[in-house]
Amino acid sequence: MKLMYQEALAVLAASALLAGCGGASTTQDAEPQEQNYSERQLDASDNTDYVYLNLDTNTELSLTAEQAASSTDWHVAFRRFSVQLNGGASGPGAVVGAIADAQTDFYDAGGDPLISVFTNATPESELGAFEATLAAPGSWTTDSVVTQLRGTSSTDGGWYFYNPMNGVMSANTENGWLIRSGEGNSYARMRAQELTFATRSGNGVESFEFAFDVQVPGTDQLTGSATFSGSIPPAGGEVCFDFDADANVACSGPLWDLKIAFFGRDFYLRSNGGVSGAGAGAVFGPFEWDEISSWTSATIEPSGSSVVARYQEDVTSGIFDESSWYAYNLTGAHRLWPNYAVYLIDTNQADDAAPRYALQITGYYDATGASGYPRLRWRRVN
Repeated sequence: MKLMYQEALAVLAASALLAGCGGASTTQDAEPQEQNYSERQLDASDNTDYVYLNLDTNTELSLTAEQAASSTDWHVAFRRFSVQLNGGASGPGAVVGAIADAQTDFYDAGGDPLISVFTNATPESELGAFEATLAAPGSWTTDSVVTQLRGTSSTDGGWYFYNPMNGVMSANTENGWLIRSGEGNSYARMRAQELTFATRSGNGVESFEFAFDVQVPGTDQLTGSATFSGSIPPAGGEVCFDFDADANVACSGPLWDLKIAFFGRDFYLRSNGGVSGAGAGAVFGPFEWDEISSWTSATIEPSGSSVVARYQEDVTSGIFDESSWYAYNLTGAHRLWPNYAVYLIDTNQADDAAPRYALQITGYYDATGASGYPRLRWRRVN
């Protein structure tokens, strides 16, 4: 301690001497403050493989999907605009997430993006939100299967409505989707036509029906039709459909295109791709039926532009899906704009001492303008 005190006096004396000296320069440039967070830009442009990141060490891990499925070394993974945490349906870890600041000022009262706010925001202007003191979340979110064949809430499932007063589910005919087949070479437009499911009756799914307008392989027009109907017993089960064959088929391999399933409290649709199947299936939507019903093609929008790249396979995700980090196509240029939301990442929910981080995604394009290069920064908060 005495030595440290003497060293401090020596520093003070030297400072006083420099201040009292004459000469051409009596001031020095201020040292830049040390950055108190980590940041990185990832090449997540591949449409198939994820990029895996360890937040503790700021290290990208070279993992195959099979290796990642058994590894707890990674915390967060990116593939284009999809984000996974290593837990739940995404991995063997116990990583969970929560929203700390949803940046609600980027949206109007109805939840629609404010274009000028998005386009004028920069990483520098949103640094304050990232560095702010964050409250502990009320709950944490674990990754689960995410499909475009869904709605916005527990009562609006996208293709069904749920009445919490009587527990009855009924078809929502106001929405529609475009879907790619499990074989990957044909497409269809679909919507729910009928659903009878009194969830408290113990009768299972008494009936369902989906209507398809089919675009057969090698064409770019919707010319065919198909109908998927059936029921699921009280004990639960799954039923799969091939819209090219207009027939129910086994729920294995690439032949099925749409699956409806009921198990316990789970009731869902799946396409045959990504985490939900062995095929090349994917989905684009949802759309309001009044809009999508006028399309004549499932691969070319009415303006003449291809939409093939906008189909999304089923994935796993959690808080980054529940509270999106971006808005799309705000200026008609088919670009993605970050909203600079701040997320909390708990790297091990089972360990109170495990690092927790605040994380913010600040960009999506590289220096050349190519997409699929998310920029992110994070700092430890516990």
